[in-house]
This record gives sequence, structure tokens and C-alpha cells, in this order.
Amino acid sequence: MLLSLRRTALAAASLALVGGTTAFIAPASASIPPPDGGGLSALRQETIDNARAALNNPRKFKTSSTSAIYTSTVMAAENRNVLERDGSNANRVVFNDYNGAEWCGYFAAAMWTGENTPSTAANPRIPDAYPSSQAWRTGVGSRFHAFNGSGGVKPRPGDVLVWQNHDTSTGGHVGVVISYNYDTDKVVTIEGNVNGDEVARKVYAWDGNGPSIAEKTFMGFTDRE
Repeated sequence: MLLSLRRTALAAASLALVGGTTAFIAPASASIPPPDGGGLSALRQETIDNARAALNNPRKFKTSSTSAIYTSTVMAAENRNVLERDGSNANRVVFNDYNGAEWCGYFAAAMWTGENTPSTAANPRIPDAYPSSQAWRTGVGSRFHAFNGSGGVKPRPGDVLVWQNHDTSTGGHVGVVISYNYDTDKVVTIEGNVNGDEVARKVYAWDGNGPSIAEKTFMGFTDRE
């Protein structure tokens, strides 16, 4: 009798699935993370909030090591925050403590920690050499996911995309993921050190070559968690 009841219950469940009255829930996959909207961790949400604040609020910069400190120009309609004066492009921004170095890696570290030039001892999730873009690929162990085509693992908000320059194995670029749209396969980022000394929002197609930037190869992304 008990076996018969179980069979009846299973048959009813199968009919419900076929009839569309019950949603099918696919098993969890390590390679394809769930779409946005399923709830983000506090770390991921904080990273997104930090990046949006950096894009939409004035930040400090200098035009030389001896210049005064200026305030950036937020161009909200263009999704840009310009940390330049008369096209200065001096790499002297608050994110890198005005030291004149390329600062996309500094920016990513600041978004992850909420601190400019953060201590790696106090923030073990960021790579030891975080000012270098390629450290976000080589210095994070298994949290880096190498790009292997459009059908592979996808990033989630808070992750860091990594590109490598065509002409060098040490240079490149990084950007913080804000969202990934599974319907259109588009990834949205906020990045520092873009178009000169700018913070900017970017949208990329996640295709066979990954998010494309001229003269750079997309390498993959580093998991926030």
C-alpha cells in the first residue's frame, strides 16, 4: 500500500512538471553561477555600492606631484567621472594616493575594501601586488577563472575582470563587475584609469573572445568570494 502511494505521488509530480504547474529547478552548477537577483552577499553588494559611489561622486586628483589637489567632474549623462584638469592625465588620483602610477588595480582594491591603497595584511582577499593588473590573475589562486569561451563560467557582481596587453605579459587592465545579464550576455563594469584619468561605466558583450578592449586580450575574472 505504501509503495503504491509513493508511485502515485511520483506520477502526480511528473504530470505537474509536464503541465507547467510546477517550476523546474535545475541543480546547482559550479561553472554557471545563478543569475543576478537571487540575492547578493554583503561583500558583493558593498563592492557595487563603492563602485557606484566612485562613479557618481567627486573624487580628488592632482596634475603633478607638486600641484594643488583638485576635484573631479562627474558627467552623469555619460557615465564618467573625470579626474583631469585641461586633459592632465597624470595618474595622480586619490585611489593611488597621488603617486603617479597606473591605477586600475588600485581602483579595484579600493572598491573591494572601501579603502584607498589598502593594506594587504588587513585585506587578505586582494592580491599582494594589487597595483599590477596581472596580479589580479596570478596572485589570487583558484579564485581566478580563466576565460575559455562564451559558454564557460560567468562573472557575478563584485568580481574583477582582467585583460592583458598584447605587447607585454605584465601590463593590462582590470574592471569591477556591476552586473551580468543572462538574457543578452552583456556584462556591465565600473573601471578606473579609463580614457586617461577617469572612472567610467562600461558595457561589454560576452562573446567568443570575451569582453573586448583594443590591443588587449581578455584573460578571465577573479571571484570576489
